[in-house]
Amino acid sequence: MLSDDELRKIAAEEHYRSTIRQRIETVNPRPEQKAGFGRKIFEFFNSSLGTWLLSSVLLSGGAAMIQRFEHDHEIRQKNREQLAVYRMEIESRFDNMEFLLRRAKSVGEAKKALSEIFRSSMALTPELQNRSMGSLYMNIYSIVSGSAQEKAKEALDIVRQLEISEEMLQSKPDEHVLSDADKDQFKKLIQTVKAIHFSA
Repeated sequence: MLSDDELRKIAAEEHYRSTIRQRIETVNPRPEQKAGFGRKIFEFFNSSLGTWLLSSVLLSGGAAMIQRFEHDHEIRQKNREQLAVYRMEIESRFDNMEFLLRRAKSVGEAKKALSEIFRSSMALTPELQNRSMGSLYMNIYSIVSGSAQEKAKEALDIVRQLEISEEMLQSKPDEHVLSDADKDQFKKLIQTVKAIHFSA
């Protein structure tokens, strides 16, 4: 608590400041400000209605931005999960195909090995069992961007070559012996697409 002497001293200081301010204003008067458009806006936003309006706009805008961020994050997370599932399914199919082709002696056995392009005999994900390898790569292409998208397109082109080779094989009887040239061609295509797939 301030004593009476201290209160009188503070009051005297305030009185002194007030007189100095008045003298300065008489010597240098403030220029009159015109009430322009900018000033009116400033005064409006300084009022309670303006403050309420500004805060409600900022709050709703902030909430919308947060929602958008959460939505984008959910989409990215879902895409990452889908990408992992597609990649594992594709890798599994190529491994099965390679294994069966290594053991293939006849055209029929090679057809069975290459049928993995269109339908997986041992699908890791049941809903992808009847999906072709081409459609899996098309899904990857739509999820990723940049160099990964280019790699997916490159892999898809080689998968199409595999499909064409498989179609050509369909015209041959199952009991025919599989030629070493055909076997090597299939192996090269599979190894090339696997290399692209793993580099992506």
